[in-house]
Amino acid sequence: MKAASKLNDTDLCVMCGMCLPQCPTYQLYQNETESPRGRIALMQAINQGRIEADSQALLHIDHCLGCLNCETICPSRVPYGELIDEFRDQYRESIYKPVTSKLVLRQAAKTNGINQLATITSSPLVKPFVKAVTACVNTLTHTASNPFNVPPTTYNLLYPGNYSLPDECRGEVSLFIGCSGASLDQQTIDDAILILNQLKFDVHIADNQTCCGALHQHNGQKTTAEQLLLEHKPQSEASDDQTRLFFTPACGDRLMQSSDNHIMDIRSFILEALQQWPLSFSTPTQAVALHESCSHRNMLKLNTLNYDLLNCIDSLQIIESSNTALCCGAGGIQSINYPLQADALLQGKLKSFDFTQTNTLISDNIGCSLHIKTAISAYNPNIEIMHPVSFLARHLANS
Repeated sequence: MKAASKLNDTDLCVMCGMCLPQCPTYQLYQNETESPRGRIALMQAINQGRIEADSQALLHIDHCLGCLNCETICPSRVPYGELIDEFRDQYRESIYKPVTSKLVLRQAAKTNGINQLATITSSPLVKPFVKAVTACVNTLTHTASNPFNVPPTTYNLLYPGNYSLPDECRGEVSLFIGCSGASLDQQTIDDAILILNQLKFDVHIADNQTCCGALHQHNGQKTTAEQLLLEHKPQSEASDDQTRLFFTPACGDRLMQSSDNHIMDIRSFILEALQQWPLSFSTPTQAVALHESCSHRNMLKLNTLNYDLLNCIDSLQIIESSNTALCCGAGGIQSINYPLQADALLQGKLKSFDFTQTNTLISDNIGCSLHIKTAISAYNPNIEIMHPVSFLARHLANS
């Protein structure tokens, strides 16, 4: 294969090793080839033809979760995430991906594709087969249930698309629910609509929303990712007077690359609105645990946002992880690609919380939430996982 010039940025790495203790896979394997520095050395050697792109070398590189902890500490500002994406794209035919991963990527690229997948896996005829296969996989990999085994929600049937309030409307917003929101995150969407309506904003959800391309970008399908991102431009242009609000940090980071000046994290929008027009919240009787996704911390860099939003509730006690920077192992669909790795990292993450004080875990990313749900009951069987917006909605006074 011809050397990929876009991988020349690997030369920026001075091999200082500051990234090693920040890398979750290095912490897990304690192997240089499972660190950013080691992966850069492998990419350089493969790109320059000094070693073959064999299955073992590709496996070490593809184990990367894309958490970008390394970028936050790198003194040379190596664009590590871009390098991994480029390498996966260049060598996509040689990097093994399981059938389930390919299916998710294919369905996510279709309009309403994940919703259709959820419909199929939830049907009475297919559900027993899905359960049997999932149980078999769980036995072999110690991971839990299929995240797509969830009854879908069809928004254009459930809602007309406009949630207008009759008086004192302060403006209009549209929600980006992407490829999986209707099937996997319905409660968060409903709760966001409730709060936005209480703040007197009209809320719109466009029909036939597609994936933003983030999953494809990080799984060796850059062309598909670019095409999907282009499909969002007409929606953006059609809603110039509306702010588009996203729920998942990785999706938001992707959408912001489309030069969409009207895109905004729903947490930021609600926080700003609450600072101008406060709502009343009841104080919970328990503390809450807070899991912050890698994409929230390292892509959006909204370091205090979750705390600022949750602190709209007076006297709320927040339990932090003792290892905040440790990735939970989800990594987009890396939990599907490498379930043993994902489960090992998740166990480490869950052990970093004290769940004896709470029955609630706040998570800002749907991918993390689905992954955490597979194992958290062993630490607290009564735990409930919810988005910070849902937690606010739950404690709206007189709601």
